[in-house]
Amino acid sequence: MKIFVIFFFCLFNVTLYAQKDTIIFKNKDVIVGELKQLNNNILTVKTSYSDKDFAIEFDKVVSLILENKYSVVLSNGFRMYGYVKTENLNKAVITQENNVAIEVFLKEIVVLRKIDDGFWNHFKGSFDFGYNLTQTNNSEQFTFAGLLNYYSERWIHRATYNQLFTSQDDVEDIERTDWSIDTKRYLKRKWFLNTNFSFLSNTSQSLKGRFVPSVGAGNYLVRSNKLYLLVGTGLTYNIEKYEDASTDKTSTEALLITQFNMFNFKDIDLYISAVGYPSLSESGRFRTDANFRFKYDLPFDFYFKTELQINFDNQPAIGAVKTDYVFSTGFGWELK
Repeated sequence: MKIFVIFFFCLFNVTLYAQKDTIIFKNKDVIVGELKQLNNNILTVKTSYSDKDFAIEFDKVVSLILENKYSVVLSNGFRMYGYVKTENLNKAVITQENNVAIEVFLKEIVVLRKIDDGFWNHFKGSFDFGYNLTQTNNSEQFTFAGLLNYYSERWIHRATYNQLFTSQDDVEDIERTDWSIDTKRYLKRKWFLNTNFSFLSNTSQSLKGRFVPSVGAGNYLVRSNKLYLLVGTGLTYNIEKYEDASTDKTSTEALLITQFNMFNFKDIDLYISAVGYPSLSESGRFRTDANFRFKYDLPFDFYFKTELQINFDNQPAIGAVKTDYVFSTGFGWELK
C-alpha cells in the first residue's frame, strides 16, 4: 500500500504555458489564458493573474479562439484533432491536421482535451483519504483512493487504487484492497474497445485475491454536456484464491456493463456503475460489482465525496458472505 500512496503523491509537476486562448461569455466578459480541458460541461482555464484555475460552465460560453491543438469529441460521437476557433457566435470551426474544416455548434462539443508534447503532460490524477476513530470498542478505520489517467488522441489509460482497513476490539480486522488498470480505444462515432485487468482482496469474503483480465466493447447511448450513459459487454477470465486453498477456482464469465454520470448541476457530480458477471463455466453463478459516488466540489480544488461499493456473489466460498459493501466519506484534493 505504501508504494501506491507514495506514487500518487509524486505526480506533481510544474509546466510553463502561453496565455493566448480567448474565451468570451454570453454576458460579454472575456478571459485570456490557457484552456486546459473541457469535460462534463466544465472548462478549466489557467491564467497568470489567479493562483487557482477557473472552472467555467461551458453553456455560458459563446466564443472560443484556441491557439493549441485539441482532441475534440462531439455529442454524436464524432472525434477529431485540430484547432478550434469561433467565427460565428455559438459556433466553432475545427480545422484538422489535413486542413479539412468543420463548423459545429458549441453545444455539440462535449470534450476538449489539450494534447501537449511531453510524456508527463498527458497525466491527470487525484487522491483522497478518510480516517474515522471511535472510542467505543476502539474502532478505527482508514480509507485511501487514488486515480491516475493518461490521455492521448484516441486512447485513455486509467489506473485506480482503493484501500480500506478497519480494526475493533473483539472483532477480526477487516481489510479490503482493489486496483485496476484499464485501457480504452475510441472508434468511430460512440463506440469503443476496452481491456481491463483488476484485482480484489477482501477478508469479509475470505478472498485472498481475485485476478480478472477482461476484453470488451461498448457504446455511449447518451453523451452531452449534462450527462452520459454507456453500456458494454465482453468476456472475463476469473482467477480466485481463497484463505482455504482447496476452494481456489477459475472460471470464464460474460461481462455486462452500465455506467451513468450526471454532472452539469453546479458543483455536484453523481456517478453510478453496475457490472454483472454471469458465469459461462459454473452453473448458476452470478457476480455483481456496483458503485455509487456523490461528489461536491469545494474551493481551491478540494472536494467532499461519499461512496458506496457493493460486491455480490451468489456462490461465495464456504463461510464467506454473499454480499459485502464499503461505505466511505472523506475530503480530497484534485490534480488539474
